[in-house]
Amino acid sequence: MTNAGLHLKRIESSTELDPARTLAREFGDWATQQVREQLGIVIPTDADHPNEALDELLASGGRLYIAEFDRQPAGIGGLKRLSGTSAEIKRMFVRPTTRQRGVGRAILQQLINAAHELGYDTVYLESARFMTSAHALYQSAGFVPCDAYPGREFESVDDHNISLFMRLDLSHEHHVTVP
Repeated sequence: MTNAGLHLKRIESSTELDPARTLAREFGDWATQQVREQLGIVIPTDADHPNEALDELLASGGRLYIAEFDRQPAGIGGLKRLSGTSAEIKRMFVRPTTRQRGVGRAILQQLINAAHELGYDTVYLESARFMTSAHALYQSAGFVPCDAYPGREFESVDDHNISLFMRLDLSHEHHVTVP
C-alpha cells in the first residue's frame, strides 16, 4: 500500500517482530499512562505481555501488519482469530508523531481486507473509552458499539469500565472501505 511515504508490511515470522515489539511496548506504556492520568486507575503492567501477545498472534494463524512512514516504523495492527466466524483487532497503534497522515486508516483497511480474505463474518475490537479519535476511525469504517465479547484479552482488567467494545458485521458486506 502506498500513500506518500506510507508502506504496509505483513509480519509473518517471529524473526521479523522487533519493530512490532517496540511499537507494542510504546502502545502499552502510552495506554497505561493515559489510564492513570485520565481515569486515575493504576493497572499492573507486565513488561513481556505485549511481546508474548504478538508471538501468540503469529502462532495462532493471526495476521500482524507494521506500517512504515518515510521508512520508519509508524504503527501496527493485528487480527486475532476468536472463532471460525469471528476475529478481533489487536494492538492497533500509531505513533503520535505520525498520526493524522492516514497510517491508522491504512492499517484498519488492511485488517478488514484480511478478515474478508480469511472468511470472517464479524470483527470485534476493544478500545479504551478515552481513545475517541480511534473510535471515530472505527465508526467511519462501519464499526458499531456492542457488548463485551468472549475471548478478549483484557476481561480481568475491565472491572473499572475503561473499555468500549465495537463490532463490524462483514456477513452482508461485499467489501468495506475505510473512507
